[in-house]
Amino acid sequence: MNTRTAKLLLAILVLFLMLTVINVVVHIFKNDYVTETAVAVSASNAVSFKGVYIRDEQPIEYKGKGVISYAVDDGGRLSAGEIAAYVYNDEKQININEKIAEIDAEIAVLNKIQNPGTQEVDQPAYLAGLIEDAYKNIIAYKEAGDLEKLRSEKEELVIYLSTMQYVTQEILNFSDKIASLKTERHNLESQQVDPIDTIPVPNSSYFVSYTDGYENILNFSKAETLTASEIRSVTDYNSEKYNNGSSIGKIINGYAWKIAGVIEDPRDYFKDGKKIKLYFPSSGNTIDAVIEKVRPAETDNQNEKIILIDCTDMSYDFVQHRVETIEIQDEEYKGIRIPREAIFVKEMDIEKHNPETNTTETVKTGVRGVYIKQGEKVTFKLIDEIFQDEDYIVSRVRPESKYVQLYDDTIVSGVSVGGELE
Repeated sequence: MNTRTAKLLLAILVLFLMLTVINVVVHIFKNDYVTETAVAVSASNAVSFKGVYIRDEQPIEYKGKGVISYAVDDGGRLSAGEIAAYVYNDEKQININEKIAEIDAEIAVLNKIQNPGTQEVDQPAYLAGLIEDAYKNIIAYKEAGDLEKLRSEKEELVIYLSTMQYVTQEILNFSDKIASLKTERHNLESQQVDPIDTIPVPNSSYFVSYTDGYENILNFSKAETLTASEIRSVTDYNSEKYNNGSSIGKIINGYAWKIAGVIEDPRDYFKDGKKIKLYFPSSGNTIDAVIEKVRPAETDNQNEKIILIDCTDMSYDFVQHRVETIEIQDEEYKGIRIPREAIFVKEMDIEKHNPETNTTETVKTGVRGVYIKQGEKVTFKLIDEIFQDEDYIVSRVRPESKYVQLYDDTIVSGVSVGGELE
C-alpha cells in the first residue's frame, strides 16, 4: 500500500469517527426525552366524609314511676311483645341484678380457664402476645373515649392474665373461688324482688336505650330531600345519651338503614346502584353497602355531591352514633401506573368486526397509549385503563406486546403525537 492510499484511508477513517461523534452528540442533545418507568401499583377510590345515620326509629315511652333496668343491649334484636326493660321501685334492685350478672360472667370465665383442654392449647408465649395486644387496645380505647370497648377489652385482659397463671401453675385451680362466688350469688338472689312493671316492644325490632331528638327529623321519608347544610348541622349526642320526657329509648324497625353525607366527586365516579364497602374508624367495622342516590349538593363547590347509601348490617356499634367519620372503600385496582402527561391519542388502523356483514374491517380509530423509549427507538404502545386519578391512570397488565408492560420507559415529555421530537 503506497503512502497516498494510506493517507486516503486514514482520512476516511477520521471522517467516519467524526460523523459518529457528531451523531452521538446530536442524539444526546436533541433526544431530550423525560421518561418514567412503568411500575406496578394498587389503587382505589377511598373517600372520607361525615356520615349521618338515618333509620326508621320510634321512641318508646313509659309514663309510670320507678327506675328503669334494660333487658337488652343496644342494637339487640327483640320480637314483638318481648321485654325491653323492667321497672323497679329503686336502684337497689338494679344493682343486685347487675352484680349477679357480673358473678355469672366471672364463674363462666373461671370454668373456661380450668377446662382440661386449656392448658394444652394456650401456651405462655401465645398468651403473652394476647396480653400485650390487650394492653395496647385498652390504651387506644381510653384515648378514643370508647368506654364500652374499653370495658370489654379489660374483661379479655383478665381472662388472659388468669389463664397465664393457670397454665404456668401459679394457680392450681379455681374451685375455692368459684364456690365463694356461688355463695355470694345465692345471698344476692335472696334479696331479689319482682319488677313492678315491664316495658315490651310493640313489634319485631332492634332496641336502643336512648333518644337524641332526631328520630322524627332523620327518617326515610326525608332522606332524599336533605340539603348539604342540614346534613352538616347534625351533631352526635351519643356521649350524653339523654332521653326526653317520658321516653326510655327507641326501637329501630327493620334491619335496613341509610347513611347520608356530602362528598367531593369531581369525576362523577360514584353512581346510583354502585356496590361499595364502608369502613367505620370508630369501631373498626367494614360492611358491604350500595349507593342509593347521588345528586348535586348545590353548594358553592361544584364538585360536592350528596350521597345516600343503603346498609343492612345492624349491631351495637351502628347505633352508638348519629354522625361519625366514615370511609368509602371502593374495589382495589391493580395494574401499571401511567402518568397522565405520558398519554396520547393516536390514529391507528384497528380491526373491527362488522356484525351486519360478519366480516372484519380495518378502520382508522383514535386509540390511547404511551410512547416507550427502547434504546434509540420510540415505540407507541396501547393502554387498557381500569382506574384514573388526578395525576395518573392504572392500566391493566396484559401479556400482548402491543400493550404497555411493567418497567417500560414511558416518555412523559419530549415527543409529539406522531412520535416525532418536540
